[in-house]
Amino acid sequence: MKSGRVVGGKASKFGEWPWQVLVRESTWLGLFTKNKCGGVLITNEYVITAAHCQPGFLASLVAVFGEFDISSDLETKRSVTKNVKRVIVHRQYDAATFENDLAILELENPIHYDVHIVPICMPGDEADFTGRMATVTGWGRLTYGGGVPSVLQEVQVPVIENSVCQEMFHMAGHNKKILPSFVCAGYANGKRDSCEGDSGGPLVLQRPDGRYELVGTVSHGIRCAAPYLPGVYMRTTFYKPWLRSVTGVK
Repeated sequence: MKSGRVVGGKASKFGEWPWQVLVRESTWLGLFTKNKCGGVLITNEYVITAAHCQPGFLASLVAVFGEFDISSDLETKRSVTKNVKRVIVHRQYDAATFENDLAILELENPIHYDVHIVPICMPGDEADFTGRMATVTGWGRLTYGGGVPSVLQEVQVPVIENSVCQEMFHMAGHNKKILPSFVCAGYANGKRDSCEGDSGGPLVLQRPDGRYELVGTVSHGIRCAAPYLPGVYMRTTFYKPWLRSVTGVK
């Protein structure tokens, strides 16, 4: 089971996905930091990521906003890094099944919005995205076990009904349970998917008014872009009451 998981995508344009966050882990009092996961900006004080992205022993997390090319500082506008004051992991998170694989990062101080730093909109409570094309973004591996890109990648994947997703996993020989709190996206033939390092990042869909809303957050899958093994995401509509209770997000 691979946690994390963009394969078959393309490089995005600067500022195209302004709610994308790069979550880094800092150890030895900040002497050493590494890219750990993706995240999604939901208010000026809170970021959503995956629970399995929580920091290791004696480590802390930092959130990087407005990042585009992680190997360069040549962007039109600089990225902004904020310390994470508190990591609120979902109480019912189960590391074995990836159930409730969500964590909320509370920032030490609020982020100022800018052209390249904008929060994502929450979906309507009853929103159903089945059959629609959504976009997943991240700096995760480009192939299963492969290298990581320096520029933020994007890939379009169709949102699949849970029962169909369940059937696909069975066909691939996995007795994985697709829970109502999960949402799946991907192709029967594989080819396009999120991959390791994308965890916690956004799966988004454009609304008729042009704004984007959050369908889900990258959680896990088995390999990346493998046939009959779509990516599994945490379904935002399912978690809205919890997200609202912690952050006040509408």
